[in-house]
Amino acid sequence: MTATIEEILPEIQLWFQLFWREFQQFPWAEVAIVWTMLFVICGYLIRPVSLMAEVSEKNKTQPVVLMLSGLFLTLITGIFYSLIPGIVTGFLLLYLIPLVLGLLSGFFHLLISKRKPTLKNAISIFAGIFYIDPKLSFSGGVWQAIRKLVWEQPQTLMGHGFAQLINSFGLISDVIHAEGVTIIQGKIPMANGVSFGPFVLVTTKYSGSETNIDIADKSSYMNILVRHELGHSLQSRNSGPIYLFKYGIPSAMSQGWTEKDAEFRSDKHFLKNHGITPVFVSYEKNQKPASPGILSYFILVITLIWGSISGAASGLIGAWLFVSGLIALFNLGKKQNRIL
Repeated sequence: MTATIEEILPEIQLWFQLFWREFQQFPWAEVAIVWTMLFVICGYLIRPVSLMAEVSEKNKTQPVVLMLSGLFLTLITGIFYSLIPGIVTGFLLLYLIPLVLGLLSGFFHLLISKRKPTLKNAISIFAGIFYIDPKLSFSGGVWQAIRKLVWEQPQTLMGHGFAQLINSFGLISDVIHAEGVTIIQGKIPMANGVSFGPFVLVTTKYSGSETNIDIADKSSYMNILVRHELGHSLQSRNSGPIYLFKYGIPSAMSQGWTEKDAEFRSDKHFLKNHGITPVFVSYEKNQKPASPGILSYFILVITLIWGSISGAASGLIGAWLFVSGLIALFNLGKKQNRIL
């Protein structure tokens, strides 16, 4: 029998009462202090570099942008915690555990072999979560912070965790912050390059230089690789929570359209923002980016709401896995599938 509005309304009112109670009891002051301190401290630690040899990067992100970013993340954390506290707690722990692993391994390497890079890299990788490009406007800087920690999930979470893991084995040679992303160089297992949203990992196996990157130099394998992976990072900025399934899984399964799209985005970005000529043969001025359709987000939101209502945190995770697999399936094939 179909429920009437009169029967559903009391349940909705009760849900809002419970939500408001949790929202009011949230430790706003403590969380605001933590978020703001993380942004300010990491903003102080980061010294962004330029990917162009002839340009020096001296600007620092304004302290007010860092502080405001922390306050906005406090608000978002409080809302999500009032809705799904278990998921938020799990996400925070999945940031904390890799950081602790990175710091402990860094101290171990320092004591045993006197190698400082592992500890320095662990701190730089974590700081990359809070890195805000100093060239951005005030509103752009705040949005970049929110985008990394909310919109581009789970890429940011996975990128940080994977980078800390391989750094703990001493495989990372250098970590730099540029163009709004954290570029990690070293011996990358099973890949020459991989992009997890704002975290880009590239191999130094074929490059004679591990620290100097000049993307205008078309003769260097490292520079070409960085440009390609930054294209995938731009895909993540555009697609957010759809990225892994719209582009990531098809890319891992050798779907050529994902690589062509990444190269197009990269060339367009550097041509528009830095006047650097395209380097990839796939670049075409009349090409359009292969962006996710609105249907992808609609299905994602509806399925997640249904999953959370049906089974709380476990239902939410199950619904996310189901719809993610569906999106990935529709994007497999020799040509891009434009349905999702």
